[in-house]
Amino acid sequence: MSKSAVLEQRSIDFVPAAERHGSARSLFFVWFAANTSITAVVTGALFVVLGNTALWSIPAIIIGNIAGGFFTSLHSAQGPSLGVPQMIQSRAQFGYLGAILPLILALMIFLGFYATGLVLGGQAFANLFHISRHLGAIVFAIISTVLAIFGYRHIHRFSHIAAVLSGVVFIGLFVRIAFDSHTSAAFSHHAFALAPFILGISLAASWQLTFGPYIADYSRYLPADTPKSHTIGWTFLGSVLGGSLAMLLGALAAAIGGAAFMSDQIGYLGDLGGALWALVLLAVICGKLTGDTLSAYGGYMSVVTIVTSLTGQKVVRPKHRTIYVTLISAAALAIALAATDTFLTSFTNFLLFLLYFMTPWSAINLVDFYWVRREQYRIAELFDPHGSYGRINKGAFIAYAIGVAIQVPFMNSSLYVGPIADWLGGAEVAWVLGLVVAGGLYYVLSADVRREHAAPPESPAEPEPASAH
Repeated sequence: MSKSAVLEQRSIDFVPAAERHGSARSLFFVWFAANTSITAVVTGALFVVLGNTALWSIPAIIIGNIAGGFFTSLHSAQGPSLGVPQMIQSRAQFGYLGAILPLILALMIFLGFYATGLVLGGQAFANLFHISRHLGAIVFAIISTVLAIFGYRHIHRFSHIAAVLSGVVFIGLFVRIAFDSHTSAAFSHHAFALAPFILGISLAASWQLTFGPYIADYSRYLPADTPKSHTIGWTFLGSVLGGSLAMLLGALAAAIGGAAFMSDQIGYLGDLGGALWALVLLAVICGKLTGDTLSAYGGYMSVVTIVTSLTGQKVVRPKHRTIYVTLISAAALAIALAATDTFLTSFTNFLLFLLYFMTPWSAINLVDFYWVRREQYRIAELFDPHGSYGRINKGAFIAYAIGVAIQVPFMNSSLYVGPIADWLGGAEVAWVLGLVVAGGLYYVLSADVRREHAAPPESPAEPEPASAH
């Protein structure tokens, strides 16, 4: 097999029709595997930590995943339609240089999730192979790096294995919980508290929305005529089903396990698996490897898009991807090795912080694609610093800034609690305003662009494919 058949040759450049392949069904496995990770299980435990009962955690988890997953899955249709990575397409909204701002925020997402994944993945490796957690994190980072370097096709293949394994193991763990002697007692508490319930919904929505900056990266090789309903539907199903199952497992484990689960999430799940503890840990490792590989690959896409925005490059060769991915993995590993016992609290704040800044971007990106430009993009000009999309789009930045600012009074985090959030008893609704206000303002401020694209959308003109060699 030739090197070109093994390593992905494309990076930020357009994927021509001759290289398109696959079915939208494969997206189910990618996003189910990415969501059924130990990080999502820990996120589910936060629902109980925040004050929800096991009973009321269930609807909060499902509602939050559906709400966030709906918006995130809409990004997936951009991949087959445009054939370029998610954040490259952001240049059409924010401008060639202006897109660097959301790219920096996206990079923070990737590094954060990658680092937290290495912490938890390292624990799973340590428990399974009886090595130190630091060594486990290092091994985990190496495997994630290799998968990200090999690229798109191999990430999809690995996700199929991880999804099936996670699905089987999660079902088994739910059965064990159903027969646990503490489960009935956990569900005997019916008290409902509005503020933690709403905060829980926001937490689940945040989890889903943070996939937005790279969701189209894994659909961009699909044929351009792939029905949008298929791309969106399979992405939505995989994300919502996977995220809901993982978070429900975490919430129930926290409710019945208490301090035993909170002090050692990996060990508790392994013990819950009984004689199949090794299979449980293997599923944890594979699920988290999928998520960390996506973070390494997405981080690479963000960094290289920033670099090419400044240098004017249009193509990045595979050998350069190796360097970029390795550097990103090294940075995430350094963060992971420095993690402390306050990890759980820090992770909650991290998710909510990202939510405030990424929902306005997501709204602007989706409004531009579906309602402003109506899928009509000049792909070649996304790579031209002097092209029609300009260097900085003031309208997008105005909508984005106001979309972030409008959330401030409604924010609820350890860093800042807004006056309205305090008045609501800690309920978290800022992200909803960020979506509505940023998207609505961008639509209004893009009146000239809307008139230009008023005709029914046509298939985007295919640019000359740039060589990746």
